[in-house]
Amino acid sequence: MKKVLIVFLICFTAVCKICAQFDGQYSQYVNNLAVINPANCGAQSMMQVSILQRTQWLGFKGAPIVSMLSVDAPFKIGKSENGAGIQFLSDIFGVFNNQQVNFAYSHRFKIKGNHLAAGVNLGFVNLICNAGDKNSNNNSGKDSTNARLVHLIESEYHKINDEFIPDDKQSGIGFDLGFGVQYLAQKWRVGFSVAHLNHPKMHLGDKFVFDIKPFYMLHGGYDIATSNPNYGLRANLLVSSDLISWTFHASLIMDIKEKFWAGLGYRLGNDISFMFGMKLFEGFKIGYTFDLPTTQFIAASAGSHEFFASYEFALVREKSKAYKSIRIL
Repeated sequence: MKKVLIVFLICFTAVCKICAQFDGQYSQYVNNLAVINPANCGAQSMMQVSILQRTQWLGFKGAPIVSMLSVDAPFKIGKSENGAGIQFLSDIFGVFNNQQVNFAYSHRFKIKGNHLAAGVNLGFVNLICNAGDKNSNNNSGKDSTNARLVHLIESEYHKINDEFIPDDKQSGIGFDLGFGVQYLAQKWRVGFSVAHLNHPKMHLGDKFVFDIKPFYMLHGGYDIATSNPNYGLRANLLVSSDLISWTFHASLIMDIKEKFWAGLGYRLGNDISFMFGMKLFEGFKIGYTFDLPTTQFIAASAGSHEFFASYEFALVREKSKAYKSIRIL
């Protein structure tokens, strides 16, 4: 446990100011770690279907909108424990749409009652640039969608004649590879994953190349017992970097009677998270997070909203062991 705490302290002291990144950011990852680490695929006892929707910096033109659907389940081959799943993602930011499909596999080893897991994900990244005709203007008779895109490009960050934005709609597909490891103990957990390990590159037309750098994530958590068995605390930390910029998201969540949860989080140089959730019925839970900006964005944005829902269920029900009549005992 001391080693884990030392790692956390190093992570807190090693971070620097946040900068832009290709991959989206999440606050509800703690409810489904498979979102950030393929080693967590199938870690639960039944099949799990999860959806996530994040609208970042509401009211800010061109701000990211992330939608995700993931399905994963555990299975055994002989005595070995495995997991498999699939994940669909759409991340719209500015004039770009990042679409991904990933297949994940994990294998778990038992170590003195705990679990060490390793996982990989294989898939594709389809990057679409919807810039349209960047040389047109709002009075050209084009439709309203194209006018909105032109207005989006023409800003303090991009100009209509920006040579690095394609003249028309372009898309490129690249093979994507990821890897992760995770150690689960009774009260604590720690994991490490790398997305875009193969450094995929997408060609948008003949002149433009979009280069995706590997993205590294270190996550961990610790469950804190309280004097009242109806309440428990979960401390969580996610440190992420593309080796150019760093950031972390730390949160403390209170579980109430194993049915509700509420917590606070902080993302370095970005926002404060207010997290809520509940279990509606056995196997089904929903969550909501409001991220309040702590930067100058607060003057232009109403904050970020993130919704999460998951459902766990068994594909095959066990046969009932009850007897209808004492005559067949």
